[in-house]
Amino acid sequence: MMYMFYGLLILAMAFFLVLPITDFRTARMKLSVVSSLGVLLAVLVVVPRLMH
Repeated sequence: MMYMFYGLLILAMAFFLVLPITDFRTARMKLSVVSSLGVLLAVLVVVPRLMH
């Protein structure tokens, strides 16, 4: 089940990576979304391993 969630997060990050950058606002939005999804993915991978 978590592999599907990880896959969806990676697909969302890939979607935002291929969006064209037209202006500064778009670049800032793209960077913030990709970085927040990356942090979420890292937390979802690391926290369950720390619980054991």
